[in-house]
Amino acid sequence: MPWKFTVIEKIPLPSGIVGDQYPDVGTTPGSGYIPSALSGAEVDFDVKFEYSDGTDTAPVLSIIVPTNLGVSGITVTKKGADTINIKGTPVNIFTDEVFRFVFPDLTEKNLPPDNTEPWKSIIKWAPPSSREKLATYNFIAKYDDNPAAAVPIVGATEPAPIKQFFYWRYEPSLAYFKALVAKGPNYKE
Repeated sequence: MPWKFTVIEKIPLPSGIVGDQYPDVGTTPGSGYIPSALSGAEVDFDVKFEYSDGTDTAPVLSIIVPTNLGVSGITVTKKGADTINIKGTPVNIFTDEVFRFVFPDLTEKNLPPDNTEPWKSIIKWAPPSSREKLATYNFIAKYDDNPAAAVPIVGATEPAPIKQFFYWRYEPSLAYFKALVAKGPNYKE
């Protein structure tokens, strides 16, 4: 991979996540990984892109941000030609986490906790089958193919994917469950 990413934390990313696949990454050329995050925990960090073919580096001229990041609650903002900001609270990452609802017609369905369908009761909550999930942000970047030239020579537009592991924790899910129970059914007879 010809990209080097440097992570500048605004809010400290968690350290010491048990089982973390990539705890100390972000500045290794070719790794493609940024530090891991926890579900339901706010993140805010900048990522600086640099093109590197192993021997030479070149400045990045622009970054194209995908319209769908694949992680709910996370937004990406461009901060310059070579830097983006990743910010937000990742939610609903673990789609097989079970919140089982009973509906007015007495049918049952597994839905996310932010379900808006009118439900009569909640009868089950269970954690996801896997406690880790890999997300890939599919950025595209253009770089200066000849940084020594007086005028930038735009190199190829190349994929610049960044990968990040997310780890499930029970606290946000339990809070969702308790809030649902406290609020009660959203169905009125």
